[in-house]
Amino acid sequence: MVYSQQGYNILIVDDHQVIIDGLTEILKEEKIIGSIQSAINGQEGIEKVMSSSIDCVLMDINMPLVNGYEATKIIKEQKPHIKVIIVSMLSDTSAILKLLRTGADAFVTKDTAKDELLKTITKVMLNEKYISGELNLCNHPEIHKNSQSAILHLTPREKEIIRYIADGLSNPQIAEKLFVSTATVNTHRKNILAKLELKSTAAIVKYAAENNLL
Repeated sequence: MVYSQQGYNILIVDDHQVIIDGLTEILKEEKIIGSIQSAINGQEGIEKVMSSSIDCVLMDINMPLVNGYEATKIIKEQKPHIKVIIVSMLSDTSAILKLLRTGADAFVTKDTAKDELLKTITKVMLNEKYISGELNLCNHPEIHKNSQSAILHLTPREKEIIRYIADGLSNPQIAEKLFVSTATVNTHRKNILAKLELKSTAAIVKYAAENNLL
């Protein structure tokens, strides 16, 4: 079903009809919302994005055929101007970091209140990033720092380690990849945090994504 009025055109992608119905009910009367379409898996979502005028996608993660990670990546590669908000019950750090790498613009949980969901849609349509909940990485002051000059001080090995960190590898796993000791990787990680003036692994990944280090 498609509801239509003036506003942003939304596509809800979820394999549970009750979620689609609930989100549609929440959004359909809002002034900032235009049409509302739905898809029951990532593959159908991609097809609708390619064939319809969509401004913003509300995307689940775990779905049949094509999951939310893959669908987001494909959508962002083909139509980077389309905003993707992940709506999921998953909220662990590794999931959020992986989603950032796929190009997702925001992350909210399925129990997010109506006001926060509307705020999220508004923010992403203004080219802002938003992540709700305790892991609200995008509100950390350090990830907004304009420290392009710091990139120049990163060594090739440090940039390589940043990419492995973004892939979700642990220090021992990175050490195995690089044929060095875990202690050496620990030192590199500390140097990266110091040079970029960051405080967490999540902040490293966010910084790297925003500065084309991935």
